[in-house]
This record gives sequence, C-alpha cells and structure tokens, in this order.
Amino acid sequence: MHQSQQNHLLGHGRSAEGKGNVKVGNERDSVRFDICGSFLPSTFNLHLHMLSPEISFWIMLTVSLGFAGWFGWQHGKKYALGAGLAASLLAGTWFDITVLNTRINVTMATAIVLLVVYCTHSWREIFRHLGLLDYLIGAITIWHIIVDTYHGEQPLAVAAQAYGQWMLPYAAGRYAFLHRNSLLKLGPVFAIAGAIISLLCVAEACSGTNIWETAFAPRDELVNFNGRVRYGIAYRACGPTRHAIFLSNMLLTLIPFAILMTQREINWFPKLGKRNRLPGLAIVAILTAGIASSLSRGPLITLYVAGCLSIAWLYRPAAWTLLGASLIAAILVAANWNEFIRLIESNEQDRKRASVLVVDDEDEAIIYTGTRNRLVILQVYVPIFLEGGPLGYGTTASTGFPPKDLPGLPTAPKVRKRLGIVDNAFLNNGLRFGWVGLVLFAGLFVLATSTALHLARRASTYFFPLDQRYFIAVAMLSIAFLFEIATVFWSYDYATWMLLGFGTVSGLLSQVKRPDFAV
Repeated sequence: MHQSQQNHLLGHGRSAEGKGNVKVGNERDSVRFDICGSFLPSTFNLHLHMLSPEISFWIMLTVSLGFAGWFGWQHGKKYALGAGLAASLLAGTWFDITVLNTRINVTMATAIVLLVVYCTHSWREIFRHLGLLDYLIGAITIWHIIVDTYHGEQPLAVAAQAYGQWMLPYAAGRYAFLHRNSLLKLGPVFAIAGAIISLLCVAEACSGTNIWETAFAPRDELVNFNGRVRYGIAYRACGPTRHAIFLSNMLLTLIPFAILMTQREINWFPKLGKRNRLPGLAIVAILTAGIASSLSRGPLITLYVAGCLSIAWLYRPAAWTLLGASLIAAILVAANWNEFIRLIESNEQDRKRASVLVVDDEDEAIIYTGTRNRLVILQVYVPIFLEGGPLGYGTTASTGFPPKDLPGLPTAPKVRKRLGIVDNAFLNNGLRFGWVGLVLFAGLFVLATSTALHLARRASTYFFPLDQRYFIAVAMLSIAFLFEIATVFWSYDYATWMLLGFGTVSGLLSQVKRPDFAV
C-alpha cells in the first residue's frame, strides 16, 4: 500500500485554510512558497527535540492505559474503556507507530487494547440490543469493503482498514457508555480533558508555542498548517491535532459533556455546595475559548447554530423567531451573494492572495481565494461524483491532492493543484464510495440526531438524576455538523471523535432498551 494511500485511509490531508503552500526541504528549517510566487519564512524554528513521535506514542499510551486502570479500579472495570479514551485526547494525533504499513495513533491503540480487555469481561453484551445506528455503521463498513474490493484492492487488507476507520471508534464509544451510570461517571472526565486542552490552546494562541511540539515531538508533514497570527489578534492554535479546524471540531464534540455538568441537582463537586454548578459553566466557557483559539470561523458558527437550535427546541416560540430570521437572512444572502462572499473573506492575507482562475478553457475567469475554494470545488467535483455512480471511484483513485486518478479534472497543472484539496467531507466520502456511500455517511448524522432527541424525551426516567440537556446538545451539534463538515476535509484527527460520539448515543440507547440491566 502506498504511503499516500495510507494517509488518505487515516483521513490525513491538507486542510482548506492551508491552501497554496508547498513545503520545500526539512520541516524544522524549511522555507515555504505559495503558488502565487510569494515567499514566507517557516513558522517552525530550528529545535533539538528529545523525543520522537514513536517514543511520544508509547509515553502517552502508557498514560492513557494507566489512567484507565486506575479509574477502573476506583469506579468499576466497566468504566475503564471510557476513561482511557478521555485520557488519549491529551496525546498528539501525530504520536504514532506504523504496524503493517498502517499508522496507529494513541487513541486507536488505546481503543484496541481496552476493547480487547472489555471483551474478556463483558463479551455477552457485544451484540445485545443493537439499534439502527449499529446497523448503519455496519453497513458503511461493509460498503467500504465492497467498493474497494470491486476496484481491485485486497479484501483482507481493506476489511482491516474499514474496521479501523469506521467500526473501531464507534465501538469504543458504544461500549464505553453501554453501562448504567456511565454518562454520570465518564462525562466529567471527557469535559475536564477538553478543558485542559483548551487552556493549553489558549496559551498557544497567545504565545505561538505549541505545547505538544515543545514537550514531545514536532508535527509531521501530513497536513500543511501555518500557525501564524490571524486577523491581527493571535496565533492560530492547533493543540494536539494537525490543524486548527481539526482542533475546533474535536473540542466541539466535547461540548455536550460540559453542558451535562451544568446540571445543578448533581453534586459533581460536593465541597462546593450550592455553587456546584459553577465548574460546569466554567468548563463550557473554557471549551468555547479553546474552540475560539483556532481563529476558525466555521467551528464558531457551528457552535452558534447549535445553540440557537437548542433554544428553539426547548422554547417553541423561539423556534418561530429563529425560522423567520433564517428565512430573512437567506433571502438577503441570495440577493447580495457577492457582497456576502466579500464579507466572509475577512482575512486580509486571503484577499492579498486572491487571483484570477480559469477552471477550464470553456469557463469564464473567476476570482479565487481560500474562502471561495469551497464553492469552486463544488463546480469541479460534483459532476465527477455524479459520474462515479453508486460505487464511486474507490479509495486509491480518490487519494491525493489532487486525487490522482479521477476523470474530468482540470487539465492545467496549476489549476489541478490549486483545486486539489477537496474541503468537503461529503464529497470526500462520495468520491470514494459513490452515491450509496454518501447516503450512508449523511445518514449517520441524521440518525444520531433523531436517536438523541428520542433519548432526550426519556432522559429523566431512564438516566435519573440526569436530565435532557446532554442529549439535546448532541442532537443539535449533529445537525450543525452537517454544515460544518461541508467545508472541511474529512480528517480522522477529528472524525474519530465524531464517530465515537455516535457510538456513545448508541450505547446510551441500549440502556433504554434494557432498564433492568445490572449496574
């Protein structure tokens, strides 16, 4: 399996906001040139790093498994899996080792080890009370195998890759939250882990120094990201991920756990008495600051949309106000489309890099910027996706920047290169797995939303003393993520946590199906 294929299989690629830059030379003392010909000094200084990514991997894996063992000993072995996964959030996604030509990072290794342990003491629960989400993730995994095998890949290798991409993170989330009181026990662990990351990322935004790179090992070259000052405010933080957007999306998946801790009736911290709710509110604020530290617009808009949807769901009169405001906004945007695009192009550097682009000889010239790239790639890749039919083009053909073996790409080399990063998770998966794969993929978000809303109605009965707030937050974020990932490359730096979140919903639903399940 080629290295570029491995990168794609694990979801690694350059993100939309690192467009135009091509690395030359060594990561730590390199210079970067953009396609327009301008010269940028490297954001990385020459450092002597004591640790390699492999050593960092083993250190953080030991920490994750050690914390899992301690937490399981303190609270019960059934909670060890979730505790270990929460601890693995603190590991850099580039801390990895290679096994059988496949990169395995700390979260993946933690999930593998602890799922094996879980199966030794709770194997009877693995296939009990399955739901629609379980069947859907199984269908995606099987379809992945069918498509890549059809396109000439080796079936056993593809089966392992498909399991690692889809089923492994989902199963980890499902079995971590399968047991009663798991949300009560593990929710604060995930929230606090997210708060720690957020505080370090706020420090990174202020100082320009990434703690994970300084203390462990420098990021690899799978994603092109410049952590430079943006909007004249601060440095863009990427934390333990390869890109700022990936960081924000990962932290967004932890927001529901922080929302959970705002419930006043539960003694999260008994010594605080009546002020027991304050830590939860503080963690929500810290996570929000962590998301903002990336200086990425999409994740902040996603959080805002999820908040509006939550208010509309809880207070029905607000729903009509939100609907009316949305319709008015849509009409204004449609009537002033060019002005709207210029408004969101608020990055001065993005405007300086604007250029005239002719996608193909028969097309009119357009103004191209990093922001407009999201629209231009639809013009190029949607017809290619439609031509791919139900089976798509498979992983190998859709790998690369640009994808190396897709028909109908622009013929001019510079144009192909500039439009090579498909910043749209739906197109990423649609090109790989065809029409059927796209429907299955989008169905995950829709079904997770409906399942979470179903659980919200029963929360006070089946999850007492917890109320519905966690489930509403999950549902509304799932809806908001449908818009967010339409502008971001599908990277497993953050996709792992989305899939784990879907598994969490499935595990909690299983509890509802068996209210007499032993603690």
